[in-house]
Amino acid sequence: MGLKFKVIIAVLIVSAIGGGLVYANVGNPRIAVEFFKGHTHDEGQTFGAPSHSGGLDRNGCHNGSVPYHCH
Repeated sequence: MGLKFKVIIAVLIVSAIGGGLVYANVGNPRIAVEFFKGHTHDEGQTFGAPSHSGGLDRNGCHNGSVPYHCH
């Protein structure tokens, strides 16, 4: 392998790592609301709030729910 190839590979690796770090630290662009404080979910059921669906995103919030809220 030539030096030029090694430099290109190093730049690609550093760029990928840097891009991942920036993406991970961007924060949540959606604004969560207080939605029936203390409600829980168990096996697809909602307790202490009106029924609502949606899996949790990486912030621990309901990604598809309206209103958007976190646990």
